[in-house]
Amino acid sequence: MSKKTKISPIVKLAAWLLSLITFAVGFWHSHLGLKKMNVFDSEYGSIAIASIILLVILISYNIAINGNKSAFYFYVIGALFLFIFNLNYFYPSYLARQLVKEEATKLNDTLQSYANQLSKYENQELVKDYVNLKLLKTKILDEIKYQNGFGIQAKSYLKQFNDLINKNITNPTDKNIISPSFKVGNTDEDREKIYIFLEKQINEALTAFDTKNTADGKNENAITLYEGIKDLNEIQILYTPKLKEIKNDNSEIKLDSIETHLQIKTLSDLISEVDNASDKINNAHDEEIYAKLNEAKSRNIGKFEHTISSIKERIGKIDTWGIIILCLFLDLLIPLFIYLMIRVKNGEENEGNPFFLWNKITGKKQPQKF
Repeated sequence: MSKKTKISPIVKLAAWLLSLITFAVGFWHSHLGLKKMNVFDSEYGSIAIASIILLVILISYNIAINGNKSAFYFYVIGALFLFIFNLNYFYPSYLARQLVKEEATKLNDTLQSYANQLSKYENQELVKDYVNLKLLKTKILDEIKYQNGFGIQAKSYLKQFNDLINKNITNPTDKNIISPSFKVGNTDEDREKIYIFLEKQINEALTAFDTKNTADGKNENAITLYEGIKDLNEIQILYTPKLKEIKNDNSEIKLDSIETHLQIKTLSDLISEVDNASDKINNAHDEEIYAKLNEAKSRNIGKFEHTISSIKERIGKIDTWGIIILCLFLDLLIPLFIYLMIRVKNGEENEGNPFFLWNKITGKKQPQKF
């Protein structure tokens, strides 16, 4: 018959101490994981919730170790709460930078994909004409105000503009909408007058173009389509280098800075602008050509819904499992190991109690009666 190995009282006391340390760690990080909930309208309200969970765990764990198996289930429930709240701190705290970089990469791929799809609109003549009209407007006004005044080049651009207008507005009375007889403009004052007059005339011509072609059943949404295409092109040019910068940045992102972090704001602004441009293209087709992105996921880093959904998306990644295992180890595995080691069994002396252990170490006797 094998002899039962007795565990040293000092080892048992150390085991209890280790349990208390893990509970304290779990308590504090549960508080941090709950901060964004703003419990009781205060970032410190989470301390109250974490304290309640800690007390439930301490009481049930002590009772369970002293022989009451039913209390063990209450401990497990409390430990699961600690595990979830700890996970909501450790996961975003450790992976915030990586999550932002991954979202920037996905957004860049989406942006390039959206922009590449625009090539199928290049053969739509009306859209091409409107693109050229807007470009010619810029060239005309820039030439007058900043280059050579209303000279040969500006008049050439204006002729091209009028040709496109007349091509798309077929009513004879609308011909030659713009026919100024200005001189070049030798002074800044003269150029300013020419600039103001032509800007007004060009805008009126573009409005006439818009009215004519959007009233046409065949080209009803051509202008909206053009605006969406133009916006997406500009967004691609503006944000591609910004996304590349975010992807190459390895600096730490602290949870307290999520709401004000400039890179996360950039991602939010990008999504908002892409959705606005996509809406125009979708409305022009009366169907969803481009799916809405809605909002930057990074804005919600540190919140439960983001942590849970992100873990589901990244469940195959090693860093995700590393955080899960860390939280399981602290909140469940260590206390469970200690419970199995020092729990009181039927007929055994109450050696799981830390007061008994202390008395045994110091030589004091436990009172038999109170």
